[in-house]
Amino acid sequence: MSFNTVVDAANDHELQQRITASVQNEALNNPDLKETQFAAQVRNGFINLTSMYWAVANAVQAAYEGGVLSGRGAPGHDQDVVTDESIVQAVIAAWPPDPEVINPAGMMPR
Repeated sequence: MSFNTVVDAANDHELQQRITASVQNEALNNPDLKETQFAAQVRNGFINLTSMYWAVANAVQAAYEGGVLSGRGAPGHDQDVVTDESIVQAVIAAWPPDPEVINPAGMMPR
């Protein structure tokens, strides 16, 4: 595996589309994630998913490279090369937590 594989996967338009679908699905349907600030930003269209593309590309690089080495022309599109489940797992693992709310001393919460 190499950084070239990660670069290729992160910039693979078809893999990006699948990652975007996974992120949208989690933002809408995952009871553990749909109430997060990131999910709200995703649903409202105020999020750039570039960091998610890189996180997933890093997580699936072995499968992606296997597809490339076996002559698959579209490893990011082919579900038998990079599975939907591997994308979902990587998306969930990379999901950013909500920032911690800090209450300065003496301040009353609203």
